[in-house]
Amino acid sequence: MTSSRTQAPGQPNWFGALSPTYDGPSSWLWLVGVARIATLLLIAVGSYRALDPATGYRWLLGIIYAAALASSIWYLVALRKERSISAVLTWTQMLVDFGVVAATIIFTDGQHSFFTFLIVVVILEAGVLLGLMQGFVFATLASCYMALLAAQSMAVTADVLSHWYDVLIKGIVFFFTAFISGYWNQRLSRLKHFQREILDNMSSGFLITDEKGLVIGVNKAGCAILNLHEPSVAGLHVEGIMRPESGAECPVTTALRHKKDFTSYEFHAQTSDGASKLLGLTTSRIHDAHGHVTGLIASFSDLTEMARMRVELQQQDRMSVIGELSAGLAHEIRNPIASIRSAVEELKSNLDTPAIAARLAGIAVRESDHLNEIVGGFLDFAREPRRRYRNVDLPALLTGVREQLAWKFGGDGLEVRLDIPEGAAPAIIGDATQLKQVFMNLGQNAIEAMTGRGLLGITLLYPEHGPVEVRFDDEGPGIAPDKIARVFEPFYTEKEGGVGMGLAVCMRLITAHDGTLQAMPRAGGGTSMRVRLPRRPHGVEEPHV
Repeated sequence: MTSSRTQAPGQPNWFGALSPTYDGPSSWLWLVGVARIATLLLIAVGSYRALDPATGYRWLLGIIYAAALASSIWYLVALRKERSISAVLTWTQMLVDFGVVAATIIFTDGQHSFFTFLIVVVILEAGVLLGLMQGFVFATLASCYMALLAAQSMAVTADVLSHWYDVLIKGIVFFFTAFISGYWNQRLSRLKHFQREILDNMSSGFLITDEKGLVIGVNKAGCAILNLHEPSVAGLHVEGIMRPESGAECPVTTALRHKKDFTSYEFHAQTSDGASKLLGLTTSRIHDAHGHVTGLIASFSDLTEMARMRVELQQQDRMSVIGELSAGLAHEIRNPIASIRSAVEELKSNLDTPAIAARLAGIAVRESDHLNEIVGGFLDFAREPRRRYRNVDLPALLTGVREQLAWKFGGDGLEVRLDIPEGAAPAIIGDATQLKQVFMNLGQNAIEAMTGRGLLGITLLYPEHGPVEVRFDDEGPGIAPDKIARVFEPFYTEKEGGVGMGLAVCMRLITAHDGTLQAMPRAGGGTSMRVRLPRRPHGVEEPHV
């Protein structure tokens, strides 16, 4: 998994086991670089005041500080340009820091200099940026340096034991500092390496960003899906590597901006090489202890091949279903045709009797209408629903459905009640005409099941998360449990003279909207028809198809 490291990707390992192990965000390297420059300026001011002008060392230290400042600035320039620091530059900077501190100490009272504590800072920096072994290297250099200063000043000291005791204590502090900083750096590095190994061996893509949408890391599967090269990923904005083909905002950016996550959101993305892929995306925002968003984890997978197979399976399934329906259709049309034939044959012998002829003609007309209804229902089910989807105002649509049902079937014993919660309804994308057809069919079936008397409740529900739900609750006799699974089958009906295609067409239309339609028995009697439709994700524009 890609991340900001002190050793740039592809950098030769010049130092073997002593190569840098820092594996954190580049922002921390910026902080260290700026702090280094600020500390260097403070040291320069302090040493300038501490040095006696008569010694002539001020100009020499000035040259050393100027060189160190140039090195520190170059460190930040390289970090901005490459978003990572090479092993050579890291070691060079650390040796420059150590040299500056050593020169400051030797020119400002040697072993007893006020600036001796800065060696601890350098060792701490080495342990954090380089690692445990590297911290011990600088602790050893510092101990040897302090021992050398002690040996040089031993001739002017009276208490030799206290003199070397002071060197020993400083050496212990140096090594202890190297152990503490390097050990925790090593532990964190191993933990991150373990996490990367897990993510890199997963087939799904994983992408991690900060709160601004800047990419922190992408696993190998994610790079393969998006056709990315690992060294060029860290530090880029997510908009640059996961671009929706429609030109809309990247869902990751939308999730961060609206503070709402996506679940199994599908969209066509354009990869870095210009290819188009259908991605399935799920986001999860990362929060700190105060509940503030600090980043986001996005898991995604390539659904391009799956979508192609899904279309092929749908086509094969449609042909199979149409074949089965054809057999059912042949069976269903036999009865109307037989009735029409019998009526016509009897009509030929009763033309002189107007009453009988009128009755037979009425039978023929009625059975012809029934036959037309059967064929029309079959065609509605078999044809592919048109996809002219727009934003749908569900409250307004259901209000119109309630008014039309009340006007068409209204009576003293029937009440059609609509319950819509307060607040703005979430956006739904669909075909308003098709949805109205579904709702009218469900309402009509419920009213017919109650024989035109009772309460039909239409309820719109939109929880905080999940799909929007529309319920049609009636007070009819209900559906037997063993028949609930069959009510959506074509040509299945319990109504006398019914065709059995209404609910089958409703199911097909709702499925085309990526929704679900369920029939459930109510505890107090009757049936509850429940339509669930996915809400439009935030930031996704209205389709123009």
